[in-house]
Amino acid sequence: MTTGVDGNREIFSQRLILAVFWNILLQSFLAIALVFVIQIDPLHPLSWITSTFRDIFGWKMGLNIILLALVSFFQAYIYGSYYLVPLPKYFTRFSMMLNMFTLQNTVFSLLYALCGYFTMGLYSSLAQSNFNTLKKPCKLYDGQCLIEPSLFLQFAGMWMGLYYYLNVHVFSTNILIFPHVYQEKIQQLKMSVSNIVATGFKNATLPVAYYSFFYYLWGSRPRNVVSDVYSLYLEDPPLDSFFNLITSGIWIGLWLYTSLFLISVYTMKSVFNMILMAPMKFPIKSDNHLMLHKALEQRSQFNGYLAAQDFRLMAMTDPVRRARIFKLSQPGGHPRNWHNILKVSIKNINDFSKELENINGDGRASESNNKPLDISPERNLMYPGKLRNMAQSPELYQMKDYNKNKVANTFTTVMKEEVKTFIHKLCQKPGLNFFFGELTDTKLKFLLLQSQPIMWTCEGLAFIAAASLKEDNYGIVQTDLPIVISTLINLKHNLDKLSKPGLVPRKHILHDELAIKMKSALTSAVKRSIYKIVITFSEYINEIPLDPEVYVAIQPFLMCKEA
Repeated sequence: MTTGVDGNREIFSQRLILAVFWNILLQSFLAIALVFVIQIDPLHPLSWITSTFRDIFGWKMGLNIILLALVSFFQAYIYGSYYLVPLPKYFTRFSMMLNMFTLQNTVFSLLYALCGYFTMGLYSSLAQSNFNTLKKPCKLYDGQCLIEPSLFLQFAGMWMGLYYYLNVHVFSTNILIFPHVYQEKIQQLKMSVSNIVATGFKNATLPVAYYSFFYYLWGSRPRNVVSDVYSLYLEDPPLDSFFNLITSGIWIGLWLYTSLFLISVYTMKSVFNMILMAPMKFPIKSDNHLMLHKALEQRSQFNGYLAAQDFRLMAMTDPVRRARIFKLSQPGGHPRNWHNILKVSIKNINDFSKELENINGDGRASESNNKPLDISPERNLMYPGKLRNMAQSPELYQMKDYNKNKVANTFTTVMKEEVKTFIHKLCQKPGLNFFFGELTDTKLKFLLLQSQPIMWTCEGLAFIAAASLKEDNYGIVQTDLPIVISTLINLKHNLDKLSKPGLVPRKHILHDELAIKMKSALTSAVKRSIYKIVITFSEYINEIPLDPEVYVAIQPFLMCKEA
């Protein structure tokens, strides 16, 4: 049975292998197109075509494709290591520094440097230049001389790989952002091509400027080391001079090669994302495969995203699979499919809402806000009106074992609080606070960056509830409308607090652009979900047993005044 971590890795690995295959094909096509463009000769078309095919089917191209395949598998391994586990929590500078100097990051940075080195060697060899070898026969001396532009490009390749890795995987938050409306792979590729090319050429400027400045200051050191190791002379003007570096024009070639490297990496990332984020249908009930409600339990992992996406699409567009949710088990007549999905969905939303509540209260949520609702998925409510409730079963009273002799260890509790208070005060000292103090908006940003499954879960519940009015012959979903509505209203209430000045602590005010967009998207999704349910059941809203506070909260939605 495919469940848990094994199911998560199996689905991800299958998609990653497919992404590597398509990436190799695409990168090979780009390399062939580069050879065709570089050797362009309109005056001699026959020799142009002949030389192009000779290079395409030559051993160098074959070797380069093998290297590209190895690089693709290596990049796939990096993607797997980042997306198979939940986002790490980095709320202080000290934790961020610890993350930067892990063994994994050290190994990956070295591998990315090698990736940039091989890619730079590939492009320089395809260009048929002399910049893919370090030495040449000397004109003024009896021996071999150093080709410094080649050394310049080779070190630049390692720098570009290292720069990209640090910028994307270490200093930035690396997450999968699923598209709200999924499009076919070819359509996505067409839309992203122009953006990839423009972004590649634009983003190549800064690392080239950094590297040129570095080589101007310290370029003589690696040049002397290589010259001593290989016993090479230098007869050309050295490139660690500003004038020689500018007049040589090598920085133009470096900018072009860096642009091609970034375009290649962005293309790889786009191909990976298109395949990784393709919708997947999870079975509602199965003995051999990962079921929908089990996948939904993995909210912060890769499968949790796919499951929430599938739940939303099924609720909106798939009446055949919805019918399985509205089905009662035989024998027994219990709505197990619906209850399994509802239980996990409500738990995920409530956990997210509770984390928001703690942030709004700066970790000191009020007792009134923590008061649990008196409605749960396991409790079946009798409807007095016209709504169907054929799935109603007698309520069973369970005997609970209350341990009356349980005594709290007061001393241990007090000591823990004292130690916690002491550490908190210690971390507020000016020197220590810089490293151990909580950074601005990190907790809220961390939470919002994982909010996509919550958006889709809310919309999935709303569309399932709306469809149940016509498709649910037993009324099993309508039985649980109070808990669905109350949960969505509670989440909206906590989201509204994030937009009200004075209610959110200063350190939780958002400054990250992506987190701000995610907050707006989540708020819109929750409001759409409430509107969908309330408008669909507007004729029966008075028959649904809701708490007075919830009933008051849905009035603006009934009058379509909630914006």
